[in-house]
Amino acid sequence: MTTFQSSYLELEPRELVRFVLREAGQIDNDAVNPAELLDYLKLAYISFDFARELPPEIRQRVSSGQPRALISFGDRLVATDSSLSEPKSRFSVLHEIGHYLLPHHQHTLYVCDDLGMSAWTRLAFEQEANAFAAELLFQGERFSLEANSHPVTAAAVKQLAEKYKASFEATARRLVEKNFRPCMLVVFKQDSGRQVVDPNAAQSWTVKYCVSSPSFKLRFFDRVSGSIPAPLLARVAVPGRDIADSVVEKVQVGAATGGEARRVNAEFFWNTYNVFALLTPEAPDAQG
Repeated sequence: MTTFQSSYLELEPRELVRFVLREAGQIDNDAVNPAELLDYLKLAYISFDFARELPPEIRQRVSSGQPRALISFGDRLVATDSSLSEPKSRFSVLHEIGHYLLPHHQHTLYVCDDLGMSAWTRLAFEQEANAFAAELLFQGERFSLEANSHPVTAAAVKQLAEKYKASFEATARRLVEKNFRPCMLVVFKQDSGRQVVDPNAAQSWTVKYCVSSPSFKLRFFDRVSGSIPAPLLARVAVPGRDIADSVVEKVQVGAATGGEARRVNAEFFWNTYNVFALLTPEAPDAQG
């Protein structure tokens, strides 16, 4: 088989995703197998402890985040930090494949950190690699069709995350982004910056970021601000609580930019380090 050369193809990223999935025999799989994509692209893969074994000259390429994955074009090598969870490791590999396949991304070496792979990165190449990785992970339009056939609930997030072997956060974000119905995902973080939720700590939990479906953004707003009341947090952040075991409330929400507040249905759940809320508008006759 001839080695794949993305520069020879004049394809849009979405078409490129479908082409690679089909050629690598992944197009009919529920969950993409990154190892088979790497094999098709003739890229080697290793996992090791970045904190202990990443050479200083490579670490210097990262500005302020924690190094998470890299791709060396000269060595045809993808590497990930061995401390990553399975969903984060899978996404990281797909992110590096994005750098390899996307036109104009070819370079000597990419060292990608947790900030670059986050949903709020401002680096254009990292945004493009993230978007490409998400298309691979969620099988392009297949997930979009499923997202609109499921209710916008924490239970649906869990079901789809397990099917596609993705993180709960990435799945919830995708469920909202690709939905035709009005809905919003609000992600909260503990202001102390702790990596593990401590519901007993006297800390404020405030909005980290928001994702809204196109129709929600058009009809209502695209950002909210504020924090979770302590009594509600205590009900949601219960050790050992399953993501599908959510707390549903009707809450008054106002846009971060001001304007009239609205009552919405809010379903709260958590994944041990972030708290999430899925917002959907109340039915018109329930507005009272």
